[in-house]
This record gives sequence, structure tokens and C-alpha cells, in this order.
Amino acid sequence: MTSNPASALFLRRLAAPLLIAMTAALAPAQAATPIDRILVVVNDGVILQSELNAAMREAGRQIQTRGIAAPDTDVLRAQVLERLILTRIQTQRAESAGIRVDDRELNEVLTNLARQNDMTLAQFAEAVRADGMDYLLLREQIRQEVMIQRVRAREVDSRVVVTDQDVNMLLATQGPDPDVEYRLSHILVAVPEGASADVRDAARKKAEGLLQRIRGGEAFAEIAIAHSDGQQALQGGDLEWRRADALPQLFALTAADLAPGETSDVIEASGGFHIVQLADIRGGPERKTVDETRARHVLIQTNAVRDDEQARLLARDIYNRLEAGEDFAKLAKEYSDDPGSKNSGGDLGFQPPGVFAPEFQVRIDQLQPGELSPPFRTQFGWHVAGVLERRTRDTTEETRRARARNAIGSRKSAEEYEIWLRRLRSEAYIEYRLPDDAEAARST
Repeated sequence: MTSNPASALFLRRLAAPLLIAMTAALAPAQAATPIDRILVVVNDGVILQSELNAAMREAGRQIQTRGIAAPDTDVLRAQVLERLILTRIQTQRAESAGIRVDDRELNEVLTNLARQNDMTLAQFAEAVRADGMDYLLLREQIRQEVMIQRVRAREVDSRVVVTDQDVNMLLATQGPDPDVEYRLSHILVAVPEGASADVRDAARKKAEGLLQRIRGGEAFAEIAIAHSDGQQALQGGDLEWRRADALPQLFALTAADLAPGETSDVIEASGGFHIVQLADIRGGPERKTVDETRARHVLIQTNAVRDDEQARLLARDIYNRLEAGEDFAKLAKEYSDDPGSKNSGGDLGFQPPGVFAPEFQVRIDQLQPGELSPPFRTQFGWHVAGVLERRTRDTTEETRRARARNAIGSRKSAEEYEIWLRRLRSEAYIEYRLPDDAEAARST
């Protein structure tokens, strides 16, 4: 089987910084050297030379796929090793919280991934192998990613709160084009919490030096791989396409003032110093509408004294009485078993498609305003339904607010995640047992 371009793109995206770091699970069996060695002790676990070797090969493959010139081996090794440490710390945290992903759950995740790429699980595995990756290793990478996602959801995302005031403030600063999308690249020179003024000054000078090199003609991606502390460093700092409201506000405001290809000045924030470059821009305002139907019904259910056939006959009698001109609201209040609409005369209000049970939706979609349906059955019982009116409603502002709320939640989650991750890193016991540079260079 040849490699499918769509699946290859998917696999490249799958190998994000987290997954590049998670090449550890099966590495010992694939080690090129007959004798392994411990490179780093991380709490009660270790990172082996074979794990670093495998992660270095995967990072190199990803860099080559993106067409970026690789940094010096020592620089790349330092970046990859740090990703391995961060991954190990997070999986240890997940395990201590009792988070496990068994083979059944893992197979469900992989099956969904395959389905998203229009493949069966067997085809997905074959595509992975055709793309030069180890399928068993990928399974373990994804298992660890799911564990990290779950511990992050429990310890980070659960604490994120988005208020109406947050939404109002974001919308007030967005301007007229909330749907515009930016493709940014990013470099972070991180500053630890509680750092001294001297440490911040040194970080600022480093960031300014990197900016001078970029403006002097060096490739942004190559500098990001070698020097950025951001999570996308090994992707050349590429943040990929993001809506303006899904970017940190500092980045969105900065990007709005850049032309494609331009690089920002150094941006100072609490976590360090940032440099962003605008690769491209697309999109713009778009009106959103939804077609809604105002329906009403009488629901007749079975009960202790009425079987299904008696319920059907009562529904037929109500339909005949409505056809003869009796008042719908009066009959609904008298007979309907739907507590949600009974007191309002069976009126279900304006609803968009997909709110009702599929059998009910199909029936009302066939009706014109003012028409009644003959009795029909759903899982809830027997219905006599009618359509009062239809309308097309502009939901642009409603959609905009929902997107803004989601974007703020994602942004706050990302910010909290970085703080949480730095805290885990600072609290962890980490002991380096690295070989000398020459020996390390030979071993990788």
C-alpha cells in the first residue's frame, strides 16, 4: 500500500511536540547500541539513551518533512531531551492520579482516528508503516497523549472559568473581522516564576538578539527549533491556522498590525518574551443564519390503563377533532402527556433542525405552516403534530459570542497549562547523567 497524502499530512500533524517526545515506550527494543544507559532520572523514572535516540530520529524526520534546516545536533538534543522530561513528568502525574488507558479504550481512540481519515483500523496501521513509522510505538505514544489530556482536563481545564464579562471584553477589542484567521510562527524565551530582574533582563537580551538574527535574514523556523522554549519549537514555532479569537490577545493584536512575512518586535508577558511572525492571513466576516420551525403537538403515551393500541386510537380521535375545527391548545392541555408543552397548548416554540427526535423532525419537515400530521409514533409515544410558522434567524452575534467563549476558554486553558507544566517541572526531582559530548554525538 502506498502512502496516502491525506494520511501522511495527518501523521505529520500527529507528531506534535508531545508526540515527538513520547518515543520512549518501545525504544529499548529498537536501540542501536547493545548496552543502554540512563541519561536522566525523573522522579521515580528514568530516560534511557535509546529513548533519546528514537526521539532524535523522529524529530529529525519531522524537521525534514517541514523543509527546515536542522540545528546543530547538540542544540536539537537539548530540545528533544527537555520534551522527553516534560512528557515523563506529565505521564507520572497522570499515573499518580489513577489515570489509565487500557487496550480497549486505546483501540477505540485509534479507530476514531482511522475513521477521521476514511480508513479502517487495519488500513490506518498500514498507512502508518508506509509512512516510515512504527505502529506499535505510535500506539504507545497515543496512549500517553490520552493520559496527558485527561490529567490536564482534571487539573487545568476544570479550573478555567469564562464569564460574560470576559466575552464582552474580547468582542469589544476584536474589531469588525472576528472570523479572520492568521498563520503565525512563535518563539518564546521563557522566564521562570518569581525570576529576578537580572534573569528577566538576560532573557530580554536573548530575545532581542534572536530578533536581530531573524531581521538579519536567518530563517525564523531554524531559530525557533534551536532556541525557543515554546511547545511548538520542534515545528519551527508554527502555530498553524488559528482564528483571531483563538490566539492570545497579545498575539492577535500584534498580528493585526503585521503584513504577511513581517516579524513583530519582542513582546513582553508574564511568562517571558515572545516573537511572532505572520506567515499568512485569510477569512473575514460571514453572516450566520438558521432556519427554525415553530411546531406544536399532542403526545399520547401508554400507561397503566392504556395500551399502545388504545393510545393510537385516542391520538386518531384527537386528530379527527382537530380536523373538524376544535381548538388545538384546548385539546393539548386536556390530553397531552408532554409536561414541557402541555400547559402552553402543545406549543414547542421555534427550534432549529436536530432538536427533535429524528422521526418527529421528518414529519414536521413535511408540513407547511397551518398543516397537521396524521398520528405517528416515536419512542415517546403517539403524536399529532402541526406547524405554526417558519423563520430564518440571523445568529451571527450568537455564534460570535459562542466562538468567543470557546476561544477564551482555550486561551485560558493554554496559559494555565504552561504555568502548571512549569510548576511540575520545578517540583520534579531531575538528575542528569549525560555522557560527554563526543560520546553523546556518537550514540545518537
